[in-house]
Amino acid sequence: MNEFEWLRQMRELNQPVAPQNDVWARIDAALDENAAPADVTAPAPIKRARPHRVWALAASIAAVVVIAGGVVWRMHSVPQTTESVATNIPSDKTPWKPNDPRLAGAALELGAARMELQQAMQQAPDSPALQRLLQRTDAQQARLRELEKQAG
Repeated sequence: MNEFEWLRQMRELNQPVAPQNDVWARIDAALDENAAPADVTAPAPIKRARPHRVWALAASIAAVVVIAGGVVWRMHSVPQTTESVATNIPSDKTPWKPNDPRLAGAALELGAARMELQQAMQQAPDSPALQRLLQRTDAQQARLRELEKQAG
């Protein structure tokens, strides 16, 4: 089978198809049977919830309460007195300027990043994310200083 035969067969599929049996006729007949006049004064019967649905609803509410309680308990069990890295930061008043011009740009960027992190740490001293970033920046600066010593 080549592509032209395949395209011809695809075009033949784009024709309207009549259903084998008419569903709407059966629906109309069923509606006509149920259209008997009803007593207007009689109240509609109240459907009661099935017992398994009531238990499922109660179990889902209980699960939500247990999960919410676990989250609240977990949040309160985390110790709030974490050591601040900001107190362990060495205070370098003089910025480090390497002699190698290849390292000078990196040293400048790391110094600026460290200064921004210190300012952020003053606003949120107990932020673990800021503490990790500051530690990472200090480690990168130490690595850069080692590279300068190796370069001579």
